[in-house]
Amino acid sequence: MRKETENRRNGESGNRHRLIARHSLFAIGFLLLFGGCQQAQEPVLVGRPEGPYRLELALSPPQPHARQQTTFTYRLTETKTQRPVSDLQILHERAIHTFIVSQDFRSFAHTHHEDFFPLTPQDTAAAQFHFPYTFPQAGTYLIAGEFTHKDRSWVKQFTVNVEGSHTGPPGEVIADPIRTKTFGQYQVSLTTSPDPPVVGHDTELVLHLTRDGTPVSDLGLHLGTEVHMASWRLDGAHFGHQHTYTPAMARMMAMMSDHTSNPTHMAKMMVQLMRGPAQQAYWGPTLPVHHVFPAVGVYQLFFECAPGGKPLVLDFMVRVEDYSEGADTTVHSIVPPQAATEDTQ
Repeated sequence: MRKETENRRNGESGNRHRLIARHSLFAIGFLLLFGGCQQAQEPVLVGRPEGPYRLELALSPPQPHARQQTTFTYRLTETKTQRPVSDLQILHERAIHTFIVSQDFRSFAHTHHEDFFPLTPQDTAAAQFHFPYTFPQAGTYLIAGEFTHKDRSWVKQFTVNVEGSHTGPPGEVIADPIRTKTFGQYQVSLTTSPDPPVVGHDTELVLHLTRDGTPVSDLGLHLGTEVHMASWRLDGAHFGHQHTYTPAMARMMAMMSDHTSNPTHMAKMMVQLMRGPAQQAYWGPTLPVHHVFPAVGVYQLFFECAPGGKPLVLDFMVRVEDYSEGADTTVHSIVPPQAATEDTQ
């Protein structure tokens, strides 16, 4: 099911320190990051970076227009053989996860072929997947397609220029550090450990949700997990996609830190865990996610969860700092490894 949100810049009062990244600099960052991507829209776009897989994206019409439906069609092949990748692994109930964000981060969507059409044997054999999407406004969009094959997840990225009349001048991307916000009837706070996050080190991000002042206790599963997090740095670089940090994941991480298992084997185990039947570990009001931010900067985060079984999209920003000698990078997790060794499912 496709979800979109308008970024809310409302939060509770407090000290604000805002960094303004001008729209023109952001657009330049997009072009530098995705050099070779299309200014005049091409019939078939090729996902970047290059690698053992080639993900092509065809748009119909080739030049999308705001508020008019566009059909996305993926074709996934092996780069060397050009054969279709016909044995994709289904991760969190979908073959390819697609994340679409506008360059001002005011529009966000997470969508899939299976949200609109059954996945047929013919689709799988041809490694072709399609779905409709309507861009809400003109401008430049960043698209990330994520798939899993042979127990490893891959991300291919595209930029798409959407035509249409602008309702106003180009917007500014504002780095907003507010950690408590209101989304309809929900009040949501975000904490991180360590705070601030440190580049290259594990960070635990914890959401705390209340509904009309009462802690949420009826979170449901959404696409096989309690929460999905999509993240980009404000220049459009360093896309990331994470999920709930469960006791089972904490147990695996503890094994890795104790050097009791090969990291490659552990990565495969993590994929197998996410491919398995969905098991709910959290009903609220807190939701933990782990992520390693790869570079210094301000990141836009989108969280998708389902309180009361209804999809809800939350947006926050965090500033990631460089490591300095003596910095405390300890993660004070709400899911300690010793608790994770018990069977909590």
